[in-house]
Amino acid sequence: MKKFTIIILIATLGFSCKSGSSLSKEETITSMTEKIESSSYTFIPQTALPTSGRSVNLNYSYSLKVSKDTISAYLPYFGRAYSAPISPDDNGIKFTSTDFEYSVSDKRKGMWDVNMMTKDTQRKFNLILRVGDTGYATLTVNENNRQPISFYGKIE
Repeated sequence: MKKFTIIILIATLGFSCKSGSSLSKEETITSMTEKIESSSYTFIPQTALPTSGRSVNLNYSYSLKVSKDTISAYLPYFGRAYSAPISPDDNGIKFTSTDFEYSVSDKRKGMWDVNMMTKDTQRKFNLILRVGDTGYATLTVNENNRQPISFYGKIE
């Protein structure tokens, strides 16, 4: 009798985990759609992918915060700079922009391309965010005086 009860318990748990995961994926897709369309989310990079060199694992203190009226970036930079920064505080990719272009385009089912270009920062940044329906994304940052750098992470 104990074996029968254990088998039923395991089967029930297995079935509930399967059905729960499909609901979870649907909820994740709905959540990502709402975040991208409302322009209110935070990208947390997990890995930096410089143009030349090795990938670098990152901690969770870095982010790109996007809202309807502000983009705020605090990201590291690994790569070649074509001109030296004037201030030692200009290392990395750090800015807050309230004047920017923001456009979203569907690339294919479940993927979005988000293009952002700052207008009011000292250095002009072009950010391309490719977001999957599961919440994972790749951010590519282009600037005139540096090699491009990409980040892989998750939308929160």
